[in-house]
Amino acid sequence: MYSIDIDIGGTFTDGFFSDGGQIRTRKVLTTPHDVSECFMNCVRSGSEAFELGLEDFLLKTNVARVSTTIGTNLLVQRAGPRIGLVVTAGAERSLYGRGDATVIGRYVAANMVIGVNESVGDDGRVAREPDAGEVLAAVRQLVQNGARMVVISFANAWRNAANERNAREVVRARYPVHYLRSVPLQLGTDIVHVSDDHARTNSGVLNAYVHGEMARRLYRAEDLLRAAGYARPLLVVHANGGNARVAKTVALNTLHSGPAAAVRGAVTLAKLLGMARVVTADMGGTSLDISVIRDAKLPMSDTSHAAGAEIAVPMIELDAVGAGGGSLASVKDGALRVGPESAGSAPGPVCYAKGGVEPTVTDANVVLGYIDPEYFLGGKMRLDRESARRAVERRIARPLKVSPEQACRMIRDQVNRSIAAEINARLGGEPAASFTLFAFGGCGPLHACAIAAAMGVRRIVAFPFASVFSAFGSSTTDIRHSYARTLGAVADAAGEAAATLRSFREQAIRDMAGEGFATGDIRMVAELRIVDRMAAKAQAQGTNAQAQGTNAQAQGTNAQARTVALSPERSLEDSVEDIRRAADGGSIDSVRLAAECPVPHWEPGKLPEAAGALPQPKGRRKVFWETGEAVETAIYDALAFQPGHRLQGPVIVEAPDTAIVVDAGWVLSVDPYGNSVMTRA
Repeated sequence: MYSIDIDIGGTFTDGFFSDGGQIRTRKVLTTPHDVSECFMNCVRSGSEAFELGLEDFLLKTNVARVSTTIGTNLLVQRAGPRIGLVVTAGAERSLYGRGDATVIGRYVAANMVIGVNESVGDDGRVAREPDAGEVLAAVRQLVQNGARMVVISFANAWRNAANERNAREVVRARYPVHYLRSVPLQLGTDIVHVSDDHARTNSGVLNAYVHGEMARRLYRAEDLLRAAGYARPLLVVHANGGNARVAKTVALNTLHSGPAAAVRGAVTLAKLLGMARVVTADMGGTSLDISVIRDAKLPMSDTSHAAGAEIAVPMIELDAVGAGGGSLASVKDGALRVGPESAGSAPGPVCYAKGGVEPTVTDANVVLGYIDPEYFLGGKMRLDRESARRAVERRIARPLKVSPEQACRMIRDQVNRSIAAEINARLGGEPAASFTLFAFGGCGPLHACAIAAAMGVRRIVAFPFASVFSAFGSSTTDIRHSYARTLGAVADAAGEAAATLRSFREQAIRDMAGEGFATGDIRMVAELRIVDRMAAKAQAQGTNAQAQGTNAQAQGTNAQARTVALSPERSLEDSVEDIRRAADGGSIDSVRLAAECPVPHWEPGKLPEAAGALPQPKGRRKVFWETGEAVETAIYDALAFQPGHRLQGPVIVEAPDTAIVVDAGWVLSVDPYGNSVMTRA
């Protein structure tokens, strides 16, 4: 049986395919006008890699997963629909904010936010129900202003969402779904159930912004897959490192899912290789994603940021930087500038010969000789070196009064130094030499040695599937459904927690049944987050006092939240006393349940040691190394290398979908798993 993992990126769509033992990787250009097209192109390419017809291949496939940048790109390009937002009167401008960024002005216009009078007390009781006429007037105004999706997010709704639900019913009664003029509605508490009104409202708006387009594109991809012969649901990778079928996926959970999958894959390999401290540089065509891994554990955050706004969605921790192969180079006020704007896949770099006129990092790599224009994507795509050189000469070299090759060297050096600085800034002062750099993405191995040298890192690992690493990371994910609820102050917190977990467990069983799993297949982990509210209150008071010039904040330094795992073997009713003991004087702030079902994973195995000497170079070509001079350089075939092989830079090792640039002063050796490990000589 086969597995399919597809990552739809901004420039390329990558495929990682396995029959359980053998793997195949493929790259196709992303089709931004319709990503279902590049999705199916990649699946078709995978079937051809195993020498099967598409229908036969899909009939023998037991899992298909996809990660995507669709939602992220919609936010970056601001290409979503016009959103209307209904909030509690008085919060129209701040969105219950604390001075940090909101989504107003970027994803919801100021005149598309309307407040209505309603109130829920801190005890969860409805103090004032929203007036039906006021709610309808607000929605009517938003529709007249062009709203295509309306979000309702009231203050304190996490304590009691009755007012949100009542408002929704009022609107549905007046605009039933079968009316052409009906408008889709989403409630903030349906997206995330957290006590932070501000983060919950931001989350609701951003989810609404990407929901419609995500649903259309992913359902179309699933429909095409089924029409071609696949009989199971298409699974979508989430930014928390799990996956679920399209029908059970909240759009917001897919933001950064491709880069998050790559981090999940990196953690898997860090454990396999016994490397506890790893920093990842995932450099693709559009951007660079950075993550710091300590103790070989998945770096997770309960809150994160999207488009600069705080959202209440647990995600794998990573940072995106506008530095990729497609990053545009320009001269402004006599200075070279590289990125963050990107040529993407359409039109792409100049060397793609698809209409691009602005030089990019990839163009510089082609002119310098790091990329063979005749062997791009294994020779499936020919690049135009001369056009790239002319573009660099016209746009960069002439304004800076240097040769085209010197200009390309400057472009490459600038992007390498910039990336090194970005990564070092995220190490928190820890010495870079204590970390191993995992370099992946189509451009990662091309720049890894230069980045590592600028950082002070002394060991790099590049993988045989580095160019499709996010798709590989997708293959390490399991089906996962997560449920969370903030409880607040209730009379019997332990009893409320047990009841909530019981409800979550029943929902998990229903959801997993929809994925095709029996109850016995499900692995459940229940967690409580315990907060010492007295210490938290003291901390809050100390913070306010410090703002007035005192040092009272020290009172609150012991305020912490701790997580307690409950055994899923015992009935939840029997666990109430355990829950009370776990709280130990603190209050139960929130309840979570994670339900997982494992699916087949490919794992790299050890390979036999090389029996013979180092393979001969497959050729030589002139490369402009850091000296600025063209040097006749040996080019090796990555597919010819075996564990135990070793060579010294400067050389280039070419794979069909990337190239490993081994700078002078670095030594490349092949480890037992076929990975290329580079160390300072």
